[in-house]
Order: sequence, then structure tokens, then C-alpha cells
Amino acid sequence: MEKYIYDLCEVIRHGEMENTYKMVWIRSIIETCVIEPELDIIHFDQLSRKIFGYYWNQTIYFDLEQSPNPKKRPEIYQLVVSEIDQYRSTYGFQPQWFSKIENKLSIPLSRISKVLAKDVCWRFPLVAGVEFDLYDLNKKGKTIKVKRPDLLREYSQLLFELINYRWVQKLEEFNHAPRIAKKVRGTDGEKLKRATLTKFKKYLDIDNPDHICFYTGAKIAKKDLSIDHVLPLSYLFSDDLWNLVYVDRSYNSSKGNRIPSKEVIEKLEKRNSQLLRKIGIQGTDDKNVQELKFSTENDLVRKFWIGCQG
Repeated sequence: MEKYIYDLCEVIRHGEMENTYKMVWIRSIIETCVIEPELDIIHFDQLSRKIFGYYWNQTIYFDLEQSPNPKKRPEIYQLVVSEIDQYRSTYGFQPQWFSKIENKLSIPLSRISKVLAKDVCWRFPLVAGVEFDLYDLNKKGKTIKVKRPDLLREYSQLLFELINYRWVQKLEEFNHAPRIAKKVRGTDGEKLKRATLTKFKKYLDIDNPDHICFYTGAKIAKKDLSIDHVLPLSYLFSDDLWNLVYVDRSYNSSKGNRIPSKEVIEKLEKRNSQLLRKIGIQGTDDKNVQELKFSTENDLVRKFWIGCQG
């Protein structure tokens, strides 16, 4: 392996990290070198836009914390969270990829660049007191000149995988949530794919053939019938029968990723017990039924509900 790439891998693997700034910093540099190979000097504002996008996607879809203390978040992450709040107040809670709506956002590039200059650019190449020669830094002008952009392009896929691995390690320290690696892969390159929930209707109809909304108790019109994750999909990132209910489409759109109340959780636990009993009477037994049985025997609804509040 080329020494430059070896050194960069050493920095990614062993650099000290209080938050995820270093990973978004180097990812944005490599991505810029790949997308704009003719670019000689990279200004921090170019990196800032990409970094904002990384945090936007992970936050709006999965609410992933990027540091150990939610009450003292890194400044760049705070800026993203604030913009997401503004976006939701105007456009609703349906998450959208950054690339699809960035023209609707007010991205504080200069403020992000200021943070990069102050806290990130000079710290990144340092590992245990040794500074690796990865780029020429003009801190005052907020620019860098990468030493070997050709090698960053050549090894980009390997480097992206290594960055994601280290990023996931830190996110697992900061977030008490399942499937973090899957969530990072899902937002990487904005390639999140969702499976249809239609296959679960045959199970839900066993307990709720009249299609009564789980939350409102009202009958749902055929055109408004929707399936909802009671525990937020942003937390579980999994389609499980024990967490799915019928809901009116309009209510489903308005509730967003809010954590359900204790009363809702108790209602779901009761529904799951009833559904399992009725399925047993019919004699149906498959993967989804076994998962439903496992969830009731191991109190998964209650355990994950407690987890998503932490």
C-alpha cells in the first residue's frame, strides 16, 4: 500500500475522537477529490456543505447523536438540528434527503467553516503527538491542498468503508439504539431502500379485520389505510409484526417519529398477546409469527420503548 494511504488509514483508525467531526472532515475531503478531480485548492465552504448534508441525513432519518452529551452538542451538529426543526415546522415531518431539498435550506457555511478552522483541520492529522503530512493547510484562508488527491481517488472506496467503520464505532458510544451500522450504510450516498409493508396485512387483519385506527379508534376508509411503526422506525430501523398496526394515513403523517406514551405501549402489548392467540387458533406458523412470539415472551416492546427514550 502507498505510504500516503497507509498514513491516512493510521490517522482514521487511531486518531482521538471526542465527537464525529474528524470523520465528516476527511470524508468530505475525499468525496471532493473524487467529484472534482481538477480542483487544486479546496475551500472549507465546499467541505461545509457536504458535512452539513452528512449530518442532515443521519439526523432527519435516524436522530443519531454525534457526541456523548445531548445537552452539549457539537456546534455544527446543533446548526443542523436547528435547521431540521425549521424545515419540519414548514414542510412537515416526512424525512427528505439533503440533496433533494438543500435549495430550501439556509446552510450557515461560514459558521461551519469557522468551526472547521478552529477545531478540526489542524487536529485531524495528529495522532499521539505525531503530525502526518496529509495536506497543506492555510488556516487563515480556510483552504487545504491535498498532497495526493490521485491516491484518495484511487483508494476512495476502501477509505469510505474505513471511515464508516470508525464512525459507527463512535455512534455506538453515543447512541443506545439498534442497527447503527445499517443506518449509516442506509444514509451513505442517500441509498436508503424501504420494503413494502403490504405483506403484513394478512396478519393484522386477523386481529383487526374492520381496519380500526390503532390510535383514534375510528374506522379507516380504504383509501386512507396505512401501516405504522408504533416504536419509531428511526430507532428500530426494522419492520416487525409486533411493532406494526393499522392507522389512518393522515394521522400517520402527522405523528412523525415521536416516542409513544406508556398507554400506547400497553395497548400494543395487549394487541400482540391477542394477535398471537388468534394466529395460534388459525394454526399459522412462520418467521413473522415466531418473531411475534419471541417479542411477547421477552418483553421486547417494553425494552425497546425504554431504550428509545434514552
